[in-house]
Amino acid sequence: MTLPHVGLALLVNVIWGFSFVAAKIGMEHYSPLFFTGLRFFLVTLFLCIFLKNVRGSMKMIFAISVLVGIIHFTLLYIGISIAGGVSAVAVTIQLVAPFSLIMAVIFLKESIRWRRVLGLLMSFVGVLVLGFDPIVFNYLDGVTLVSLAAFCMAGGIVLMRLVKGAGTMTMQAWIGAISFPVLLALSFTFESGQIAALTTIDLRSLAALLFTVVATTIVAHGSWFYLLQRYPVAVLTPYGLLAPLFGVGFGVVIYDEPLGWRFIAGGILTLAGVLVINLRTAEKVDAQ
Repeated sequence: MTLPHVGLALLVNVIWGFSFVAAKIGMEHYSPLFFTGLRFFLVTLFLCIFLKNVRGSMKMIFAISVLVGIIHFTLLYIGISIAGGVSAVAVTIQLVAPFSLIMAVIFLKESIRWRRVLGLLMSFVGVLVLGFDPIVFNYLDGVTLVSLAAFCMAGGIVLMRLVKGAGTMTMQAWIGAISFPVLLALSFTFESGQIAALTTIDLRSLAALLFTVVATTIVAHGSWFYLLQRYPVAVLTPYGLLAPLFGVGFGVVIYDEPLGWRFIAGGILTLAGVLVINLRTAEKVDAQ
């Protein structure tokens, strides 16, 4: 990779790492469902030019939007809102990789060999070790919701592999357009204080909301797609694991989150397993 592209890959992962902090800051002012609905409303607004009919794939895109946009982000943001910090969330959400592999084996009949099986075991055992950290143990409900969010995102990724003719921005635009009306309806049904949150301007939370829309959704995802068009997946895969490391780092610096030995051991084991899975998967993709 050229030095500017290495810098871009690092920037993308810094953005993804900080997105956990931004979400937590945003939900200090906005309720979780309302925050998610506002995020996808703004995503739709900014990416409306990418809303186009994807012939033969709209039913699949609708299913992906429900699974990823509505269910995944609802579980993720509620999990973040009730979790003690962002470090455990940043590591736990990496279960997307092993869950995706399991679903690919079951539904896409993909074959796996011992290295990726080892990666699966390492990642799941790592999260179990993580759960026994005293700090994390006190917020197991939040970590459990994030694990379920990872499971839903994995399902969405498997479905995305079946969609033809939809680029990254088109998929993001449709997920936003389909998700935000449902999320806002759910928010006004089960939450309160939305009007007060809108009429009372909190610049810190507003900046966090805009960060998740512009930086995370548009800049980071768009830049990663740009890099994927120019380099093999196996080259970029190791960079993708920097996001949870940045997330943990931001949690320690901004929220002064303690890192016990169980957290460190569980985090290393989880990320090592995810790295094995992603590297082997990337090699298979690049070989095709």
